Amino acid sequence: MLVVACLVATASAAAVPAGAAADTAAQSATVPASPGADADRSALGTAATPPRQTGNETDNSTGVIHENPDEVDGENELDRLLSYLSGELNGDIGASTLRLSRGEYEAARAALGDDYDDSLGKYVDVEGETETDGDGASEEYRTVVETQRAYVDTVSEFHETRREYEAARRAGDDERARELARELTRLAEDGESQSDRLLTAFDVISNRTDGDLTESSTQIEAVQANVSEQRDEIVSREFVATSLTVDDYDRNISFTDPLVLSGSLVADDGTPVTGSTARFAVGGQTIRTAVDADGSFELTYRPARIPAGSSSVTVRYLPNDTSVYQATERVVPVAVSQVNATAGLSEPAAPAYGYADGVSVRATLRVNGTPVPNYPLAASFAESSATASATNASGQSTVSTTVPATATGAASIRVAPDGDGRAVTFAPAAVSVPLETEGTALDASAREAGNGTVVVDGRLETDEGEAVSGQPVAVGVAGREVASASTNESGAYRATFDLPSDASAENATVSAAFDGGGTNLESSAATASVRLVDGPAAAGAGNDASGGLPLDLAWVVAGTAVVGLVAAVLLRRNRAGASATTTTVDDEPTASDTDDSSEPDSVTTGTPALDAAVDALDAGRPNDAVVVAYAGVRQSLGPAAGVDDAATHWEFCDRCVDAGVAPADALESLTAGYERAAYSGLSVSDEAAAELVETARSLAGTAAPDATDSPDSDGDADASEAVGAVE
Repeated sequence: MLVVACLVATASAAAVPAGAAADTAAQSATVPASPGADADRSALGTAATPPRQTGNETDNSTGVIHENPDEVDGENELDRLLSYLSGELNGDIGASTLRLSRGEYEAARAALGDDYDDSLGKYVDVEGETETDGDGASEEYRTVVETQRAYVDTVSEFHETRREYEAARRAGDDERARELARELTRLAEDGESQSDRLLTAFDVISNRTDGDLTESSTQIEAVQANVSEQRDEIVSREFVATSLTVDDYDRNISFTDPLVLSGSLVADDGTPVTGSTARFAVGGQTIRTAVDADGSFELTYRPARIPAGSSSVTVRYLPNDTSVYQATERVVPVAVSQVNATAGLSEPAAPAYGYADGVSVRATLRVNGTPVPNYPLAASFAESSATASATNASGQSTVSTTVPATATGAASIRVAPDGDGRAVTFAPAAVSVPLETEGTALDASAREAGNGTVVVDGRLETDEGEAVSGQPVAVGVAGREVASASTNESGAYRATFDLPSDASAENATVSAAFDGGGTNLESSAATASVRLVDGPAAAGAGNDASGGLPLDLAWVVAGTAVVGLVAAVLLRRNRAGASATTTTVDDEPTASDTDDSSEPDSVTTGTPALDAAVDALDAGRPNDAVVVAYAGVRQSLGPAAGVDDAATHWEFCDRCVDAGVAPADALESLTAGYERAAYSGLSVSDEAAAELVETARSLAGTAAPDATDSPDSDGDADASEAVGAVE
């Protein structure tokens, strides 16, 4: 309830009346800018986030979209908060559908971004605390965000493909035009199913919350109607309609007694479809069969994946992408009986497998010796999921897995049907995997963080150097457990604890232990003396002494999209320090202050960030130095390579190398160093940090002088404003 109470307070503070917001904005406009504000702005860029939609802004709702819970009389706090959060979510949905209806696809995606996810997470938490009796809308809100993001992509791709189609027609490339017309048909069909799911979810949300998404529904219907209309126009222009007829057949079918269907395939004017073969989709299978000159054909279908007891199957003619013919289909009545197959698994190839080793076996599925093709399998190993492909034409599938730490004793790979009640079923099959125990190595280092607090970190690996993840490490002092931690994907762990009252950092020895009981790993342990804080300067360093990020920078590495803020944070810190030691300030503006042709703020070239990195090195903070140096390089090279803030560090590296703005070896080395400094939980040595800072300085020098110029917006309806980093 503490978390919910905090959310209630947050909601009350956030729902500021529009008039109050306007008054606040007017007052803030009269406040003089603080010194250095312009420099900070140039370092950070203009923060841009998708606007929250309100009823007054877009007329998207006849009801209340955004309501201050403090103004709702007589309602329970949780109900008021739930209403507030649903208003936030409905506003985001309305903003997204509005932008979609205008063809502003990037803005439509951004409107259902992190703010929506954050509000949805809170909504789910609060809904769990209320007695909704299943009448909440959390599932529908999840459906909306997943489906609408996909729908925006579908509509965007449809219009882009439409432009390619028109270009192919103008160029006289008929085959390419028909290929694109079929792609447009597929996209329109995807859009129809996605829009139907959205409309259903909108109705449920409107019924279960205070909001009204009628306008959003109208906008989605209009968007899809436009897509379907364009599809129909193109299909009628490009393709010849066809029809499918079938002769009498035996409706009682099974895998051992297949459906044998004969019929004819003709154009609407009665002329036979030309071609010696044709493809048909039947019950999830694709069947190719011969077609005679008069359009007659015969196909054989063995039901395997469809449910036993099915009363019909759809037979659909699938023309080639470049064909002039239009697809057609026919529903044929059947009665499907279930049959049993036999599954088998090959023996593992190696004599024994240890932790993290890969294991592959071959599965086969047959009915009385006849292979069962295209059948989905569910596979597992040691109570963990394994990967299994659908069976091929020979009824075979490759099952692959990795040995987890929990695999002990007689662990087996197991395959079973991926679903119940199919036309073909089988009893699960299993094969034992021989396992061996593997030795481990644990290391530890300990350091004082001030005020009796000790930080312990290290890494757990196998004797072969494989990182061991997800395993507990117990930390103790003088035989007493004082903390515990779990290893991450790289095997690293970190624990922080207060020294017992009867122990001192000067003579304390910290122990770390991994207990391999219940796993296929041997136990291991390590000890470390506590490295003391040395001198007054280090005493205030806290985690900085270990090379970890200081508290005011720790949030920076939570997401690569805001890594560019590191330099600005340190620059503000440095300016604050400089102002504290400066005794006089010249009030007269210098020539450089007033000259419009002066050099651009050096923050955009990364130089101040690199200077700050050197300062961090001198202060004994190697991890800070690497992170800040990387931020400087990112600010320098990003504009030249056209990389936005949302790119991860490795995406940024690849795009810069592809754009030719930086040498691959140097940028990859810096990126790997940044990843270790920011994410691994391990310290970077002073020597390695110094080398990486020099690498960063050389990379920043490769940026073109005009790299900071922003490309002009072309004003296209499909374009949207770049979303900058938000502080």
